[in-house]
Amino acid sequence: MNRLQRWVLRALGFQQRQYHPGDAALAEFWNFGGNTPTGLRVTPESAMECPAVQACIGLLSNTVATLPLDLFERVAEGERERATAHPLHTLLHDAPNEYQTSAEFRSMMHTDLCQWNNAYARIRTRGDGEAVALEPIAPGAIYPYRYGEDGRLAYRWTPDGGETTTLMPTEVLHLKRAPWSRDRLTGKSLLDQHRDSIAVAMAAIEYIGRFFGNNATPQMVLEVPGILEDGTKEVVRKKWSEQHQGLVNAHKLAIAEAGMKLHAVGMTNEQAEIVAIYRAAVADIARVYGIPLHMIGETEKNTSWGTGIEQQSLGFLIYSLRPWLVVWEQALNRALLSDEGRSRYYFEFNADGLLRGDFKTRMEGFALMIQWALATPNEIRRMLNMPALAGGDDRLQPLNMVPATQAMDVLSPDPAVAANALRVIHSPALIQEDRHAAD
Repeated sequence: MNRLQRWVLRALGFQQRQYHPGDAALAEFWNFGGNTPTGLRVTPESAMECPAVQACIGLLSNTVATLPLDLFERVAEGERERATAHPLHTLLHDAPNEYQTSAEFRSMMHTDLCQWNNAYARIRTRGDGEAVALEPIAPGAIYPYRYGEDGRLAYRWTPDGGETTTLMPTEVLHLKRAPWSRDRLTGKSLLDQHRDSIAVAMAAIEYIGRFFGNNATPQMVLEVPGILEDGTKEVVRKKWSEQHQGLVNAHKLAIAEAGMKLHAVGMTNEQAEIVAIYRAAVADIARVYGIPLHMIGETEKNTSWGTGIEQQSLGFLIYSLRPWLVVWEQALNRALLSDEGRSRYYFEFNADGLLRGDFKTRMEGFALMIQWALATPNEIRRMLNMPALAGGDDRLQPLNMVPATQAMDVLSPDPAVAANALRVIHSPALIQEDRHAAD
């Protein structure tokens, strides 16, 4: 929060509030210590009441939850296949546990990650050590620590209503991101580090609500001739408020009795700045999560990532979403795969769906992939969820894409050389055979 924002908020009546010492101790335990200059305390739960925070976290968690997450197997040098028959593929793709779908599990975990910069899930295994379930753990119920002379890692977990249990790293899926805590074992909450900006946005929303509670009109002064007793003042104020305050009573006819006069006090410069302050706070929150403003409904400012949906989606994928996806992929590889397993398998999100452009652009791209032998017609049809065609597994190649030496041989005066050149040109596979023969 900058100096201007603090001064304006103080002018609007948001002053530092005092809390019971126990609150500070509890906040310290939850890593959310100290009040904000607005007097509002920001916690992971209360921060979600801020529309900008909810929009940013909702966009990230919903995107991560709905992207295809696959387990791939390395089958040859530079080649891979989806390991759909592997139990881990089913675990992450279908049902991580008995009460959640894959999308629900990932949404919950990524929301925790965005709020706390840490997300935990208990890994339940069968006799051979293969993971059979992933059960989310509330970040406030578990924390990592080191023990022993060699500083081994363990997790102390206190389930709701249960006894404290120690879990080993092989029993915990731990997602974490920078910035790091002092012990380097956990991430520091982004909401904690930027709670001032979140509090400014929440205070601005509260002030705007009060403003509309007064019919969205400037402050009013009721002038009464003479001096009123304290009790009479309260009666007049209460009666006037009941009859004219709030949107329900807006534009009601007012009757001034006993020489009363109503005066409107114009909006101050500080009050006029509240919308600008709110927008600045929203921009700060979006910047913390790397979200372009247009993707959370703030369209006042244009994005610098391009004008088309495809360009904007590409920018969001590269600069905002990809770091979160890598955190997921590497954590899953570390927690669910053995050293031997990681040399053969790996998890990866499929973000191709975010890069889909308009129909014409997509069709032109598919046509180029087929034309230059980057994909077969049936591979493209599978991307479009269409059935395969007979002969669609052959790669196609333009006839004019041949080595220059073969093209010149067509003009050779030797009929045998010219005929062989034509034969090779009309059969691209023979070009590769001739190259191998030359080698």
